[in-house]
Amino acid sequence: MDQIVMLALTLLEQVVPQLGGANAALITKIIEGLVALIPILIKEYKAVIPFIQNVIALLRNNNQVTADQLVQLDALELQIDAAFDAAATAAQTEDQ
Repeated sequence: MDQIVMLALTLLEQVVPQLGGANAALITKIIEGLVALIPILIKEYKAVIPFIQNVIALLRNNNQVTADQLVQLDALELQIDAAFDAAATAAQTEDQ
């Protein structure tokens, strides 16, 4: 399963920069996929989070991204940050 997740994210990283003329519907589908995947990946596959952050950054730089999609990307980044903060707090609590 790890290899499939890594392959999918690697392919997504390579495809997103090529979406120069992508329509909003395709970008929305990519964001919806990330929304569905992030909770699972945060819980099970923390090593892939940098790939997701890179995909989010690539989408942000796409000139076809709408204002609503940027809001969704902001929410995804906040979700990732909150999960890492919670993990760091949990780790500090265990160390004490």
